[in-house]
Amino acid sequence: MDRSRSTVGPVLLICAAASLFGTVGTALAKAPIDTSTQSAATWRLLVGGAALAVLARGRGLIGEWKVALWGATGVAVYQSMFFAATMSTGVAMASLVTIGASPVASRAIGRTRGRPRPPRLWWVATAVLGSGVTVLVVGGYSDLNVEPTGLIAAVTAGVAYAAYTEAGAELLATGVPPTAAMATLFLGGGLLLVPTLFFVDNSWILEGRGAIVLAYLGLVTLTVAYLAFGRGLARLDPSAVVMLTILEPVIAALASTWLLDQTLRPVGWLGAALVVAGLPLVALAESHRHGSSPRNVGSRDPD
Repeated sequence: MDRSRSTVGPVLLICAAASLFGTVGTALAKAPIDTSTQSAATWRLLVGGAALAVLARGRGLIGEWKVALWGATGVAVYQSMFFAATMSTGVAMASLVTIGASPVASRAIGRTRGRPRPPRLWWVATAVLGSGVTVLVVGGYSDLNVEPTGLIAAVTAGVAYAAYTEAGAELLATGVPPTAAMATLFLGGGLLLVPTLFFVDNSWILEGRGAIVLAYLGLVTLTVAYLAFGRGLARLDPSAVVMLTILEPVIAALASTWLLDQTLRPVGWLGAALVVAGLPLVALAESHRHGSSPRNVGSRDPD
């Protein structure tokens, strides 16, 4: 089989996962008005992670415990910091900073882990995608809020996202099946955040609308999304996976426009188009990487 063609399926799986990630903000907007974002973040991890564990049927859970703990901690930090950033500086600015920080962090982490340098096309894709998401957020929205504490939280979230993606790749490399690897990270992250539930209001999940939102957040935007994410990560370099999920704010913009009646300026749509145009460049960069060197991630068959 042609290795350059073997990356198409995994790229599409990551894009599908990113599309589901992009609906999280809209789903939260439909939750009861008194919903605690920290509570929502924690319950999302617990529900979605538990469902992944059931689907994994207990095979390969935990794996290399140090890597598992590192990854679960990354998940917990990402969820807490990203939700904190959205509350402080707004969804648009939090997304821009988080997504802007994550590819840089991913490359830095990959370098410390001994991963080869990405091909030149990867840097071209980085420039196109970075420009696109910046134009989308800065030019598309009129109510951006620059809050220093929120920006720090967003940068932390971006680094944590890159860290748990790398941890997932490490688990896959040791032979842990994709579904079990994702279950380990997300159920583990949820368990680490359980103590926070004692300090927030959780009554929203007992309301009918709250229960529906939680089911969607946990089972669709996490369980289903990370089934696809894990299988894509098994075939792609973590830095490419992080890059591909830059599709998320495009989907978030579409969802908020169609379902929340929010308005995106015309220049914002130009930014969205740049992001979509940059995604094939990431796929091509991965094809070149696979065609010139052996896979360096956990390239086992999906479970």
